[in-house]
Amino acid sequence: MPELAEVAFACRQWDIGLGKFIKKVHVHPKSRVFRDLSRKQLVRELTGAKLLSSSTHGKQMLFQLSGNRWLGLHLGMTGNLTSDTPSYTCQKHDALVIFQSCKVLVFRDPRQFGRLRLHIGTIPPEWWANLPVSMLDPEFTLSFLLKACERHAKRPMKALLLDQRYFQGMGNWMADEVLWRAEIHPALRAGQMSREQTLKIFNQIKFVARGAMKSVGEHGGDPPRGWLFHVRWKDGGYCPKAKIPLVREEIGGRTSCWCPTLQKLSYD
Repeated sequence: MPELAEVAFACRQWDIGLGKFIKKVHVHPKSRVFRDLSRKQLVRELTGAKLLSSSTHGKQMLFQLSGNRWLGLHLGMTGNLTSDTPSYTCQKHDALVIFQSCKVLVFRDPRQFGRLRLHIGTIPPEWWANLPVSMLDPEFTLSFLLKACERHAKRPMKALLLDQRYFQGMGNWMADEVLWRAEIHPALRAGQMSREQTLKIFNQIKFVARGAMKSVGEHGGDPPRGWLFHVRWKDGGYCPKAKIPLVREEIGGRTSCWCPTLQKLSYD
């Protein structure tokens, strides 16, 4: 599933349509991305509107349109946004296609786990305004992490980092990256973290989130060289620091990757 930076990069693909009016809208007649939304209403509200702005928060996107219209979008597991020329022909997995005079904006989702929302109002929708604080915001402080660890003391840190109530946009590879850089075993329970370990985790959350946004979020592709990301996907990968084989096992319901030398399961 796309994470923080992948979502930001995908959202940028529609920025080419900002400031332009929508001439025509195509919606997939059977896609489940419309499970909470009337297709007819969406087509009616978007047609003739001008796309004004785009923003992301974690794994969520929000597009503002003229006439107090707001389009919410979640990519799900396989969703993606692209743009094309006005001669574009709709494809099998295109859930939403927006035709403008010079460009076509496409939301494609083969597995249909994504989601579209429509809101009419002078301010952003409540579900957007009530999202938890972003890892990129100044309001995301060490005390925020400490409270999460205290509240879920029995949870493995890997599982806690994937909880979107606290870490908006954090996904599997980002969580492994944070833990590897902080030298914390993914199975260490949140309540067993020392103050020093918690501070390490906090600093690496900020580093990984910001680094991913500056690389993947702006240019697409992969994070910089030397990140765990590049060797964590398959068995046989070697730790970029310790130069020994990495371990891959399921922890907290997700496949996790760590270095047995740097990330020992000890309790300070």
